[in-house]
Amino acid sequence: MIRSLLFTGMVFLVAASVCDAGGQRTIRFRVTYCTSAQVYFDGGKDEGLSVGDTLVIARGDTSVGSAVITAVSSHSSVSRPLVSLLPPRIGDVGTLIKEGTLPEPPRAVVDSAMSAPAPSPSSPPGIGRKPGENVLAGRVAFQYNGQSAEDSRLNISQPSLYAHIRLLNLGGTGMSLSLYGREYYDIGGPYLRYGDSTHSRFDLSELSLGFDRESSAFGFSAGRFISRYVTGVGALDGGELLVRQGHFTAGAIAGTGIRSRLTGIGGNQRSVGGFLAYREGESFFDSYDASAAYVRQTVDGNLDREFLSVQSGIAMGANFNAYGSADVELKEATNGVISSRPFVSSILVFVNYVPTSWLSTNFGYDGARSVYLFESMKSVSDSLFHEALSQGFRLQGTVRLGTSYTLNTEASVNTSAVDGGSSHTLGAGIRVTDIFSSRVFGSLRYRNVGGSFLTGSQSTIELGRGFSQRVDILLHYDSRSYTVDRLKQTYTTQTFSGDANFWISRNLYGMLGADYVLDNTMNGFRYFLECGYRF
Repeated sequence: MIRSLLFTGMVFLVAASVCDAGGQRTIRFRVTYCTSAQVYFDGGKDEGLSVGDTLVIARGDTSVGSAVITAVSSHSSVSRPLVSLLPPRIGDVGTLIKEGTLPEPPRAVVDSAMSAPAPSPSSPPGIGRKPGENVLAGRVAFQYNGQSAEDSRLNISQPSLYAHIRLLNLGGTGMSLSLYGREYYDIGGPYLRYGDSTHSRFDLSELSLGFDRESSAFGFSAGRFISRYVTGVGALDGGELLVRQGHFTAGAIAGTGIRSRLTGIGGNQRSVGGFLAYREGESFFDSYDASAAYVRQTVDGNLDREFLSVQSGIAMGANFNAYGSADVELKEATNGVISSRPFVSSILVFVNYVPTSWLSTNFGYDGARSVYLFESMKSVSDSLFHEALSQGFRLQGTVRLGTSYTLNTEASVNTSAVDGGSSHTLGAGIRVTDIFSSRVFGSLRYRNVGGSFLTGSQSTIELGRGFSQRVDILLHYDSRSYTVDRLKQTYTTQTFSGDANFWISRNLYGMLGADYVLDNTMNGFRYFLECGYRF
């Protein structure tokens, strides 16, 4: 109870710090439809958008990328993706800050890209703000997650209090104060069954004070923070100091790792390191970024991991951008003996190219090797893309057919599966933005998967419509059928879903979601509720 009160107090303390923005307005729009070539938003000229505006896109707590507006109508707009850290989806949020007085957005979306984790150096630079302004972004919300299954031991009843807030340009100093946390309460008792001593749990992902302006010679981050210059370490309890001279930025980082409930790693790991970054270009449309970092992890003074982290990004106009990152392990253990034997543990590369107004392409490569932590004695993957079917090369293409139809294709191949085999994914889909002028949008998608361990297919149907500018309804049907080759067993899952979003006012919103899952082994319901206030 005390922990919950402290968390609630932090939420209101940050929210109470905001003051008048002095003529500068943050406007946010929800993604209504997207492909690798176009992202559609539910705002247009009447809401303050114009051709050439750049929106930063987020999905809940995760940075998705950015897009530039290419066409606008009265209440809708079309954009091209610039940076695609993740494929955009319906319901993602695009955030734009503009000077001057703007019309009130007709809809209050549920999150802000400014509340996402810190971007990499190749991400779009922050939009300028006037001195003396505070800008508050993010949301606070009550959430409820539930699940009812035929086996009552799998039932979940979990209310939670959620806050993801960022106060920018604090008191005109250029500093930012960030808070991201969640307080859970488990009514049913799964926490107790899996080793926790109480029904409640508090996860604090970020609580930091930072200063990092391109025009300043110095910068810092302190608290529980995520460095945008050093990949591979995640969130740390500690600090970061940096100095900037011209195009170069150098700095040092030190902190204690956050314990992961999933892997059981962290909490006693100490990370220290240094980095050097380079940036050139006044505009994101014509820029180059690169950084290199050295990190040494220890547990009780003993070496746990030592590696190099590099990343780089380039943008050449609005039609081409690319990004790449890699981690290089400097030590390897053989028969219990640690030796200096460098190897690449993770690679991520993507390239976006838009050759014409009707064609967009995206190429990527995801590669990961397991990293053995010497002192923790655990082997974990140093990549967020550690699903066998997501590894290897991937290619996506989008063709726009007229004004209402979009054809999407995707293909991926992995030639280095765990057992030496290969896997592939082939998919296609078509999207209609306005079916017979009914304001109903819909899509059909099909995907074929062939892997080292299983083969199968997935089919998806979606239908959605907005009502009175304040209510959106989305119906979704998904059918998956996979055969586990070694077991000669086929598993089929059908999911019927319904989602509704309500915009009570510009800041108050509600969300409802429900899934009915038909499975070979067990059927069940899943449901979700969120009520909140966004800034």
